[in-house]
Amino acid sequence: MLRRGEVWRIEGARERLGLVISSDVYNSTDVPIVIVVEVVEESLLRDSPLAVPMGRYVVMPDRISAPMKKWFTDCVDVADTDTMLRVGRALRILQQL
Repeated sequence: MLRRGEVWRIEGARERLGLVISSDVYNSTDVPIVIVVEVVEESLLRDSPLAVPMGRYVVMPDRISAPMKKWFTDCVDVADTDTMLRVGRALRILQQL
C-alpha cells in the first residue's frame, strides 16, 4: 500500500517523483488514484516560495496531481515529520485554509 509521506517514482504521462499527501485511509480504498505533490532534485528547483527542502530533493507543494496507483514503481524515500508539517503548512497557504 502507498503511504502518506512516501516519495515514489511515478511513470505515467511523464516520469517524475511524487510525495504522497493523501491520507492512509484514502490510499487504502479502491479509488485508483493517490494525491501527490511533485518532488524534484535540488538542481531542478524553479522559483517557488512554498518549496520545502528534503535532503537532495525539494518538495513542490504547488505541483499537485492525482496519478494512478498502477503508475507508482519504486519508493525512493520517506519524508520525516518536520518535512510533512512544512508541506502541510504550504498546502494550507495555497488553499487559504
